[in-house]
Amino acid sequence: MQKKGTIALDYSHNNKLIVEDSSFQDFTNFLFTSGYKLGKIQAGFDSLKKLEQYDCIILSSPNNSKLSEKEIEVLEKYVRQGGNILMLSSMGGDQTNRTNLNELTNYFRFYFVSDTVEDSMNYVNLQRRPLITNITPHIITDQVKKIVFSSACSVKAMEFLEDNEDIKVEIVANGGLNTWHRVYDGKDWIEEDSPKIPLLVVVEYYEGKVVAIGNLSMFSSLGSEYGFSAFDNNLLIANILKFLTSDVISEGKLITINLNLDLFHWTNKVLKDQDWEDVSDVINLAVKYFKDNYSDAIKEIKRIREEKLAKKIAYEKSKTKIEEETSEEKILEMIPVRKREDLEDIIGALEEVTGEKYEMTIDLDEVEEKAVEEKFIEVGGIKYTIEETKLFKRETSKNAIWHGKPTKGFKEWLEEKRKREKISAKIKK
Repeated sequence: MQKKGTIALDYSHNNKLIVEDSSFQDFTNFLFTSGYKLGKIQAGFDSLKKLEQYDCIILSSPNNSKLSEKEIEVLEKYVRQGGNILMLSSMGGDQTNRTNLNELTNYFRFYFVSDTVEDSMNYVNLQRRPLITNITPHIITDQVKKIVFSSACSVKAMEFLEDNEDIKVEIVANGGLNTWHRVYDGKDWIEEDSPKIPLLVVVEYYEGKVVAIGNLSMFSSLGSEYGFSAFDNNLLIANILKFLTSDVISEGKLITINLNLDLFHWTNKVLKDQDWEDVSDVINLAVKYFKDNYSDAIKEIKRIREEKLAKKIAYEKSKTKIEEETSEEKILEMIPVRKREDLEDIIGALEEVTGEKYEMTIDLDEVEEKAVEEKFIEVGGIKYTIEETKLFKRETSKNAIWHGKPTKGFKEWLEEKRKREKISAKIKK
């Protein structure tokens, strides 16, 4: 079960982030309204016992101040034994801020680069405020789409000399293809392209965790376009602190999921009725059941999918057939009934245009006479009188039979006609 987070802010190295400063008012309000317990470290990191009472330490961009060897040793042990650190730097890294954070980060296999990251295409008002969208899925980036890195330095993961299963380093945010930086090369500040430059690092170090950002401005209240409230900056910060202050028990890892709203309400009801610990118990039970019955469950899922697919195919075929028949009838209704004279006029016009001679291959009079002799037309096993088809043609100027089928208009007309005949017969009686 997650305990209430306790966070200590470093006040012993001329740190830039302090809760009393109105420049960070939004972030401070967030800490209090989120229920975090806050503390201050004012005498330095001289005691491991003193640090162990906190879930997380925020070490924010020391200015003109350096960590002692003893402090670095204590902080490393604190993380190794299960403590967590949010480490912040700012533009220029250690070089500009005249500090030595990288002597500590060396244990965690990364370092802050002495540079300032900019972007020539995707930025907010100024190029030194890059808009970052190249974000890797992770617990701390859950639902984070866009963040702003203003006046920030980059980070760099070290290459391991040998594999170490107790240390995992992951870059979870990078610059875009048009990022560049002003970087200190040991003598001068030079400009160079730096596409996809690393900006945010997460380290799992033995029993503890470290998150590092070279972007102190993200916590600021001074600029709504780049600070705490800009884009998803506040969501990222909230995710980071939750990640660093949550217990990760041996039974599993902390993950973030989107739960269907109906399932969410049902789960809450189960928790109340059964007095379970939390939602994790329900989800773990459900996943375990799925695992134990995987083969049968997959077969049932496939069967349901196949049934749905078969129904969909049948529906699409039926829909297509109806649309074809309807389209045919619509076209038929637009075609007027042609008399012999009309067809002769059309043939004459064609002969004038093409210069060729055409002959009528069907004797319409002969067709009509033959139909009159037979008196009935049989279509689909149903007989229609010639008189009825002729009467329909006279009244509507439309064909009664088309492509061997009675038209929709003819059937409706015929039904209406027979209703009238029945009514007339009743009146006579």
